[in-house]
Amino acid sequence: MYNKIALALAFSPRCLAMLSESIRIKNLFNAELILIHVGPQTEHEEEYLNKLLKIIELDKSNIRIIWKQGKPSTTILNCCKRENIDLLLAGALRRENIFKYYIGSTARKILRKANCSVLLLTNPQEVPGPFKKIVINGTEGVNDLRTIKRGLYWAHMEDASQVHIFKAIPGFGLSMMVAGEDSESEYTETRRSIIHEELEEMEQLLSTIDTKDQKINVKVAAGKAAYELCRFAEKTEADLLIVKAPLRKLIFLDRLFPHYLEQVMSDLPTNLLFDKHNK
Repeated sequence: MYNKIALALAFSPRCLAMLSESIRIKNLFNAELILIHVGPQTEHEEEYLNKLLKIIELDKSNIRIIWKQGKPSTTILNCCKRENIDLLLAGALRRENIFKYYIGSTARKILRKANCSVLLLTNPQEVPGPFKKIVINGTEGVNDLRTIKRGLYWAHMEDASQVHIFKAIPGFGLSMMVAGEDSESEYTETRRSIIHEELEEMEQLLSTIDTKDQKINVKVAAGKAAYELCRFAEKTEADLLIVKAPLRKLIFLDRLFPHYLEQVMSDLPTNLLFDKHNK
């Protein structure tokens, strides 16, 4: 699934945890690992990195380290493109005093413009464990099929205990508004019928792929896709949320008229995988 993984390495307090997580994922997919550090390659910086690698017992011969100077987001993106990276790991930060995370400007630019999949880690651990509760976004139905397949494969590799596929119902509010003039029983039947059709559509979609005999829960919800997706990930205490990255790069207009993935980035509920389709 991933042959070449990169870590956007910043010498922050969570540096050791990010390194540990990257090693776990490298081993999970038997992939090559490249560390990308944007900053000067001084003797002090090299000694510090060597110390960290020694702590996690990682032989430098098993990885590659790229030192570059420049604008962080642009430099990292250029390295990923040049090295044909399949998956880039980066970090998100927890907001002070509240249990939410925010994405810094560098990570946001990477998510919007990356030509590879991006895994954003909200709470990396120095002794990392597998992702056990995984939510896969299937709101776009057949257009999300590749992401669903890859998400199920990742869940299989992790031996996940819970696998959910989430689907927001398009136009649900309008349909129910039209049904609002019906009797209570007709209104209830319309609602039930819409939900049943969406569930049936997803079940038919899943019947066309290899689910690795995993037990999969399909969740259908009404409301704004991004909001409902984030709330569902929180409710299920998911440790990984998988969404399809947009086929085009997100631009400034997407912030004025938000693409739903911009809204997910603004209300990050857990570790987030942007699965890139055009590689």
